[in-house]
Amino acid sequence: MDNVVLKQYEHGNFSSIYIGSKPIINFAMLRLENFISYYLRGPGGLDYKSEVHDVESYAREIFYIEQVDANKIENWIVYYDDEHNCMALRHCFWNKALDREQIMNDESLRIAVREQCIVDSIPHINNETVIGVSKTEKNNLLDTINTFDTAISKMNILKLFRNVDYSTGDYRISRSYDLDVRIEAIINKDQNELYSVIGEIQSLIVNTLKASINITTDYKVALDYQFSPIDII
Repeated sequence: MDNVVLKQYEHGNFSSIYIGSKPIINFAMLRLENFISYYLRGPGGLDYKSEVHDVESYAREIFYIEQVDANKIENWIVYYDDEHNCMALRHCFWNKALDREQIMNDESLRIAVREQCIVDSIPHINNETVIGVSKTEKNNLLDTINTFDTAISKMNILKLFRNVDYSTGDYRISRSYDLDVRIEAIINKDQNELYSVIGEIQSLIVNTLKASINITTDYKVALDYQFSPIDII
């Protein structure tokens, strides 16, 4: 059944319009990619709890960096809880090329993906999340994000986005200031200052994850998606 509430916002040269979703995408790879893109984009925030630090709170996304091409989806996310000065970092990677090769070579796997979307033998995903980032690393990241904010504040935003080449963007970024204010952009090497700062943020995240990933803490984390990835399959 059409969503009659949303139809009032649609105009064009059609006699009718359907707004909804089909239960099955015929192309196995497209169905898989739609699911993984939503899953890897990550939630807008995460709930966390620590008995050692006597805290139960919420960290919201403040910076998102993404690189996508025909063979991969990869992103780096910074979450921050202002109230408790707690930072979490997340890195997600999907080897799209490897899954595509397997699906193309196995008809039974294609059928399983079309029907179930996610199956045991795929996808080739590697996700890492670290919470409770050390004071030094946290301050370095916040300082670098502030450098990004300063650079943006001095720019003509309309001019910046007018020359975006969506086919060659090196970074897709999202900078969230609060629940209502966000900047989303594609950054190329031509935007030298922004490109350099984003590369620095990315490097800081990578180095922090490498240093912290094997440290065991008592933190419990819940990824707070608007809709559970499993529920939307």
